[in-house]
Amino acid sequence: MRKIGTKVIYVLAVVVCLAALVGAISFFLGYSSYYQYQMARQEIKSLEKDFPDLERKLKQGVHFYPLPLFYEQLGRLRLERALAEIEFGIPEKSDGYLDEAREALITAIKGNPVDYPSFWELAKVYFLYNYPLPTYAQKGRDFCREAIRRYPCNEFLNLNVLFVFFSQWSLLEENERDWLRERIQNLSASNPRFLDKLKNKWRENHKEAADLEIRLKNLGL
Repeated sequence: MRKIGTKVIYVLAVVVCLAALVGAISFFLGYSSYYQYQMARQEIKSLEKDFPDLERKLKQGVHFYPLPLFYEQLGRLRLERALAEIEFGIPEKSDGYLDEAREALITAIKGNPVDYPSFWELAKVYFLYNYPLPTYAQKGRDFCREAIRRYPCNEFLNLNVLFVFFSQWSLLEENERDWLRERIQNLSASNPRFLDKLKNKWRENHKEAADLEIRLKNLGL
């Protein structure tokens, strides 16, 4: 009986070691593909031409080691490709890339539901669906709020999300405007210069801030 027990322990030890070895190899191959992608991004000349190779590297990464970060980057890359089609003037060709971006980002969220970047990128996907019509803008704003909920102190994220909300002012529901007011009040309490930064961002993009001032007054700010 003692010999049998020793053999069982030995076999289990071998299995554990093999599993650890396989895991280590998968980890190495996954990150190796990801680093290759990062290096290739630095030398990119044309997203349209380089996209297949970039996507292949990330797909290899998630194949070897399905890390949420890799899926997030894959979703972001496909989103950029969709945006390029829209900028080329052929938005109908963006749908396939948007679908694939959404799929990758949802997988990233399932793997790491507490991280905000995938929610922010997924919001962009819904803003671009059926562009230029704001067909899924509501869903996009919902994901914006989810991103904020996960990282409420991130100034970059807050500035961009609030910019989106004010840009879609006519589409906002009353509860969204209430949320907008509360968000600005909370951010201004911790950073008195936040509202000025938001106005500067608006001015940089629209060359004026009159519309934003009117919308802020409508919120009682």
